[in-house]
Amino acid sequence: MERKYTPVPIPFKQRLRELRVRALPLAVFLMVGVAVFYLWENQVSNPAMIGEVVGDHSTVSSPANGILINFYYNEFDWVEEGQLIGQIYRQDTLFVNAQLSLFRAESDLIRESMDAGADDLRNRSNLEDLKIEELNTRISLASTQLKKQQARLNYQRAAELFERDLIADQGYELAKMEYELLSVEVRETEDLIRYLGERIRENEEFQRYDTRADRDPILAAIRVQEQKMEALLAESAPMPIYAPISGVVSMVNHKPGEYVATGDSLLRIESAEPAYIVGYLRQPFTVQPEAGMAVEVRTRKPGRSFFESNIEQLGGHIRMIDNQLQRPGAIYESGLPVKIAIDPSVDITLSPGEIVDIVLRPGR
Repeated sequence: MERKYTPVPIPFKQRLRELRVRALPLAVFLMVGVAVFYLWENQVSNPAMIGEVVGDHSTVSSPANGILINFYYNEFDWVEEGQLIGQIYRQDTLFVNAQLSLFRAESDLIRESMDAGADDLRNRSNLEDLKIEELNTRISLASTQLKKQQARLNYQRAAELFERDLIADQGYELAKMEYELLSVEVRETEDLIRYLGERIRENEEFQRYDTRADRDPILAAIRVQEQKMEALLAESAPMPIYAPISGVVSMVNHKPGEYVATGDSLLRIESAEPAYIVGYLRQPFTVQPEAGMAVEVRTRKPGRSFFESNIEQLGGHIRMIDNQLQRPGAIYESGLPVKIAIDPSVDITLSPGEIVDIVLRPGR
């Protein structure tokens, strides 16, 4: 007859030890494996491409030789498209004054060429005399306006220095007085031109010289001089510079008062809105990219946001990849550039210049 023995009870600590020694390592291994797989798939997997978010940008260049005025923008300032951002004062005073002297000499020549000796022509010459006097007054006005522009620049500069206590009161008052005197002279000259214009219109209505063919050559010569003078004034006036796009000023190359040449870069404006993404597919190609191919764009921000997009266009040539897009340790890398669209409806904030990872999805 078999004897039945009572099983010896296993202490709880012994059972816990067996669980810790046998089951816990296996469970930890499985959890670590799942975590590694998840991280590799979603966080650390090597993307097919590295791309850069691109935004619109524009470099504002000088349209002419001259001095930069009314240009007070600094980095990080916001400008709107079409906004006046400065002016170029084409300060060629010697040339302008020489042209005005030439116009004055030509108007005197017209006056001398008029045959005012005969009594029947002396009365007819009144209209031409008035027109020539008006022309000479316009020439004087042009010369005074040039002086006024220079005086205004000197006064503005003196005012800035006076506010910072860098100029004496006498220098500031002298610049202010010179500007005000030239302003008064310009106004009085403009009044004289208006008065002469009224006298000319009265003579034309009374004597009807505008219909007399025998005086047309002189009137035509006067009109030519007026047009030449207006063209010179238009060329010597400050040339405005407008912002080509809306954005943030990222670089300022010149300050007010500096001389700039035609084509010199004044500042750079960068848009804050992303336009598209440029990615580079390195050789050898594991997948041949095509226009319209689906891609997944992954950001490098915390949380690794991603969205679906597609390739819009392919580059024509393989070219060198920008340094910030090359892999660590690489010196020279080349790739095929591709343009990837950014859907405006995607609720992910992208900044121009941001680096993103791109995975090709050829089967989608």
